[in-house]
Amino acid sequence: MYSKNIKGKFNVIESFAIRSKSEFYLIGSLIEGEIQKEWFVNVVLNGSLSLTLRIFNIDEIEISGEEEKYKLLSISGDNETLDILLGLNIGNEDLNITLEGSD
Repeated sequence: MYSKNIKGKFNVIESFAIRSKSEFYLIGSLIEGEIQKEWFVNVVLNGSLSLTLRIFNIDEIEISGEEEKYKLLSISGDNETLDILLGLNIGNEDLNITLEGSD
């Protein structure tokens, strides 16, 4: 099902940043496999290049008017990193969760 390195698939519905905390967030659902703190979420930039982001926290959130509970993945970053991540408009896509990556 997965390569040895891929542990899950996360469906991102939306992403945002809170600059005062130097954090970037991905809201979505784990659709396959598993996810843990310190693992990586992989954002595909094109067919041969992806960006790995270390997950430093995972929270369960609820959205008004919706029954489904979502996961909120927290990524730490400086202002430049937050600019790049916000510019990627990450949302409505499936991302692989892996054990390995680079900060």
